[in-house]
Amino acid sequence: MPLPQLPGLFALLVFLALACGILLGLHHRQRSRRRLSSLAAVADAFAAGNNLVRAEIGGADAIGQLAQHLNHMIGQLEDERRALRDSEQQLRSLINAAPVGMLVIDPQGRIDSANPAAAQIFDCPPQQLCAQSADDLLLGQDAWARLLAQPNCSLEFAARRGTTSFPLEASCTPFLRSGQALQLLLVRDISDRKAAENRLHYLAHFDPLTGIANRTHLLARLELGLQCGEAQALLFIDLDHFKRINDTLGHEIGDQLLRGVAERLRKYVPPGALLARLGGDEFIVLLSAELAGQADAVAEQLLLAFRQPFHVRQYELFTTPSIGIALHADGQTSASQLLKAADLALYQAKSRGRNRLAHFDHSLADDAEQRRQLEAELRSALARDEFELYYQPQIDRDGGQQRTFEALLRWHSPRRGLVGSAQFMPVLEETGLILDATRWVFRQACRQQRQWQAEGRDWGIAVNLSPLDFRQSDLAGTLLAILAEEQPQAQRLELEITESTLLDADQQVLDTLHALKQAGLTLFLDDFGTGYASLAYLQFFPFDGVKIDRQFVAGLPDCRESVALVRGILVIAEQLGMQVVAEGVENRRQADFLRRNGCHRLQGFLFGRPQSAAACVQNSEASSSASLVNA
Repeated sequence: MPLPQLPGLFALLVFLALACGILLGLHHRQRSRRRLSSLAAVADAFAAGNNLVRAEIGGADAIGQLAQHLNHMIGQLEDERRALRDSEQQLRSLINAAPVGMLVIDPQGRIDSANPAAAQIFDCPPQQLCAQSADDLLLGQDAWARLLAQPNCSLEFAARRGTTSFPLEASCTPFLRSGQALQLLLVRDISDRKAAENRLHYLAHFDPLTGIANRTHLLARLELGLQCGEAQALLFIDLDHFKRINDTLGHEIGDQLLRGVAERLRKYVPPGALLARLGGDEFIVLLSAELAGQADAVAEQLLLAFRQPFHVRQYELFTTPSIGIALHADGQTSASQLLKAADLALYQAKSRGRNRLAHFDHSLADDAEQRRQLEAELRSALARDEFELYYQPQIDRDGGQQRTFEALLRWHSPRRGLVGSAQFMPVLEETGLILDATRWVFRQACRQQRQWQAEGRDWGIAVNLSPLDFRQSDLAGTLLAILAEEQPQAQRLELEITESTLLDADQQVLDTLHALKQAGLTLFLDDFGTGYASLAYLQFFPFDGVKIDRQFVAGLPDCRESVALVRGILVIAEQLGMQVVAEGVENRRQADFLRRNGCHRLQGFLFGRPQSAAACVQNSEASSSASLVNA
């Protein structure tokens, strides 16, 4: 090619290069636009809910890197959306499974949504609940407004369930959802809790056996009346000998009798009065205000009401009440004081023979205080060795010799001086101290008999046993253990058992008597003829003799009835081979009659009063000396 054409060729090449650059730039711009459009489409698809879309653009340029970042962001957003969805599902499951009713309430007070527990509480499908307002469910004026005024506070309401109502506990908590102010209403059916509370209240204030008020309810009502200055009267009622029914027929029959007593009392107690059971067989009638003036009339009516028997199963049961009456006007200023006064009056009614009423007076309180002091002193008397045995002689029928002495308990009180058993023995019996006293008496009698025996005096000692002693599980074992320790001559010890001991005797009493007799002790039935079924006692129990009570001896020899009864006892004893001791002999005519009719031993003031052991010896020696002088 000729050299002159080179400039034109160079120009052509430059042109071609520029044209190629322009064409390449246009192509790259179109490709970038397509790639960017693809990224925008992916973003739009993900925003539209396509969770699987991803940008399919490679390359290491800026658009490729942007595609990678977009895919990474889509993955993160998908993970967060999945976690949120799982969290919402878990929350929904928890709400649906929650035992507490949950309702969302909108600003207009309408129910927006409700969980299954709420639907169950109101016995209504959730869809029906959502058609109601909170005021439709809660009874009571302004119930929903009260809840709104006290957020996050639990309040109790009556709520509607169909056509009935039930107790509900509710609280509301405000919250925001999508910028809207809502209330979360939590509800709980508290019917079971209220029933339990009512049951506890019933048990706390009413007697479960009879359904009438109990001591707590009575005292609260009485205290309220006293604070209001109302007149108050208490009728304290106790059933006479109720324990016998329990012991013979069983506690189930006894409980049914108590129910019957409560029902009968309900019929005769005036309207407005309160009937209560304190426990056991003790009942109270509280008469307030104008009823207090009717106390005597009501008590008399109750006494009459018990004349009719109670029918319990196959049994026809009779029981009588003793009634103590106390009035607020008597000076008692508290419920407990008034109750104590009525109790003292009841004690007075029982001591006068039962089946009657008695009124409180202040002398009863004084007696009770003296009795309390006496009991306190007696409790320490044994420990302080303040007791002593005195002995009253029993004289042989023929020779007039002192062969046996009855041991009688005396108390050397530091404050009262020498006290006879009649003054403190009832307190020992009532408090149970008699059990320790009996063991002490028997041990002292054993020692005294052993001492007299060692001195050459063939004297026996008679010891009284209390009916309470036979309630011990091992009376025989206790007394035989003392015998073994003290080593007296058992044949010269006598045990006197009253008929009242045998009134409710069971096999244990019979076994005890047999064990004592086998040990060599002599058994006497004391106060013979004053109790019940005495002849049967002589037949079934292993007695060696009987003691004729002083009330029969007192009429001898002029009272025809006393003569007949004493002769009959002596004839029966002779036929049974039993010894007979007559007590309460106070004159020669009585003594002569008893000797002529075969009484073996005589005891009474005619022959000697109770005296100390030393005095017994001195009198015996003095009598022996006098006999020698006269001889």
